[in-house]
Amino acid sequence: MADTAFRDDSHSVPLSTVVGRRDLDLATVVAAGDPGIGWAVVSELDDPAVYLRGGELLLTAGVNLPATAAGLRAYVASLVGAGVSAVGFGVTPVLDTVPVGLIEQCHLQGLPLVEVPRPTPFTAVSQAVGEELEERRLRDLRRLGEAHQALARAVSDPDPAGRVLRVLAESLAGWAALSGPDPRRTPTAPADLSDLSGLLDKLSSVRGPRSAKALSGDDEVFLHTVGTPPEDHGVVLVGRPEPLGITDRAVLRTATALLDLLARTAGEAPPVPGRLLTGLLLDGGVTRATAPLLAELTRAGPTAAAPAPGTAGTAPSDRSPEAPGPTGSSSGTAAAPDGSHSACYRVLHACARPGRRTAPAALPLDTPVLDHTGAAGEERLRAVLADRGEDVHRDRLEELRVHGWTGALSAPAPPSGLAEADRQAAALLARARASGTPLLWGTGTDPFDALLDPGGVDDLARRVLGPLAVDTDSARTLRHTLRAWLTRHGNWDRAAADLGTHRNSVRYRISRIERDLGVDLGDAEQRMRLWFALSRWRP
Repeated sequence: MADTAFRDDSHSVPLSTVVGRRDLDLATVVAAGDPGIGWAVVSELDDPAVYLRGGELLLTAGVNLPATAAGLRAYVASLVGAGVSAVGFGVTPVLDTVPVGLIEQCHLQGLPLVEVPRPTPFTAVSQAVGEELEERRLRDLRRLGEAHQALARAVSDPDPAGRVLRVLAESLAGWAALSGPDPRRTPTAPADLSDLSGLLDKLSSVRGPRSAKALSGDDEVFLHTVGTPPEDHGVVLVGRPEPLGITDRAVLRTATALLDLLARTAGEAPPVPGRLLTGLLLDGGVTRATAPLLAELTRAGPTAAAPAPGTAGTAPSDRSPEAPGPTGSSSGTAAAPDGSHSACYRVLHACARPGRRTAPAALPLDTPVLDHTGAAGEERLRAVLADRGEDVHRDRLEELRVHGWTGALSAPAPPSGLAEADRQAAALLARARASGTPLLWGTGTDPFDALLDPGGVDDLARRVLGPLAVDTDSARTLRHTLRAWLTRHGNWDRAAADLGTHRNSVRYRISRIERDLGVDLGDAEQRMRLWFALSRWRP
């Protein structure tokens, strides 16, 4: 049961890695697989599951642990239902040993249980999990950078396409092959891929999907088309026993883009981006003449279709062109004013986060329509992407986060609506920067974002927050408390539980905020203004 816990690249660390750290001296009490740990949290609530997201190592000393067998069964069941990866039980000062009843229920319900000895504080366990997660993130960034460098060098090889495939196979610890007009494969690739012929035919068709997954022997095979139209340039296949993670998929996209570039330079030259940019500048927007160039530069084309009935063992990863998109129309197309149909696009705005980040040119954006401005610490970029549907773009935003960028994507728009989409993305980035979370414009997006000037949001939020906007520990504590209290609609107990403090402390801080700002938080309009400021201001 615990084996199904989410684990993906730098987002989690195996429980065995945490338990294996000698500085913690943890001991396994109930072994139930090796789930991924996304974070370590401490809670002595009698029902902590309602405050958890899944994937946590829950640390408890058993302060409010149920005393009855039925209570323990319900307690463990709630943790399993919430997706908790494991429980760490701290012995003494409350209990000298791990309760037998808890051990029995964790064993019966498949929830890993470890003992935290008295000399090991819970904060040390939380810090260790954080260190391991950061190490995995840095490791993946190094691996991604090394793979990109190797792929860039492969282009100058006498057989560049073959070298790209070999680098791809080495980087992903698997095999690689290219089907199509110029088929080739790495030495470790299976000699017979006939079981994938039906899927390859579908991917190579004009209206077929761009990518898919399938099982072939003991390997999971990921397939991705090269360029548009796919029947001209073929399909890349990568196989290995383990699924591809976020970093692996980024490497695959880079290799696919290089193979597309190599195929194009071998024949007809690609369109010149300057023609598109000239059209945008001189004609005041994308015209009927320049729209095809935009479609070509952003790799616009058919998105993935669902597998045909009776096709077993495949799982296309993109949205079907017939499936409703986020605006209710078919994903990737929109009706033009004259009744014709043109491709849909999204505008991306992103800012570099503090610390290491991938250079804009090496980001997996699949488009050369990209603008990069700013110096270190204030780097921004914007790009035009072909619309692939919300699911694909949410993954893309998460990949950008792994690369050190916080991004915001507009709603789908036809070429004539790119200016409005650009304003949407710019406004949405203001909120994304404040929350530190990538955002995608959708049906739940705040409509006021479309009216905001991103340049004035910080100043407006700073004026509303007043003394709470200064960079001190006291101001940060008050902002954190106010956000929790507003999120819980003024409920003292739930806000206190979120903050891990006493309700009287929350009352004191809220009273101080009212006094410092000269506001009455019983007034709904005042609460609205402060929530607006908190949700959009970036410290």
